[in-house]
Amino acid sequence: MKKVINNFEEYFLAISLVIMVSINFGNVLSRYFIHASWAFTEELLVILFVWNTMLASAVAFKHGAHLGLSVVTDLFPEKFQKYVVIFGAALTIGLMALLARYGVDMVANQIKYNQRTAAMDLPEWIASISITFGSLVIILRVIQATVMNLRDKKIKLKLKEGGK
Repeated sequence: MKKVINNFEEYFLAISLVIMVSINFGNVLSRYFIHASWAFTEELLVILFVWNTMLASAVAFKHGAHLGLSVVTDLFPEKFQKYVVIFGAALTIGLMALLARYGVDMVANQIKYNQRTAAMDLPEWIASISITFGSLVIILRVIQATVMNLRDKKIKLKLKEGGK
């Protein structure tokens, strides 16, 4: 169960990408053979794409695959590098908290005014809640990556000092 929780973004991404490819391929076949397009596909693909973008960003932080500030961090002496890492994490967390806050406002307004999608008549907040949810997951993964990064820097520093 712990593995599923720790990797839920990857599972969601894998499933949604299979769905996206299948829907898009089905739409292409439909246009080619019966000369008719599925009206809902574009809308559904955009909704899934927004979800994937937010959760893939969280995965990038979890695996340390984001751009990060390693170029800037490496310019500082080793004893100050941890502060640069913490500062970068704090900036990212602040930005994601701001994004989550405005995402909540957007979802609340969409629910209040009962906004719906054009083709599928789904509640608009289904796509928009991905911004708030994704931001919160990114915050979690930034904290996780920062702790791991600081732990790795301590290990590297101890190895340089001879394991003391």
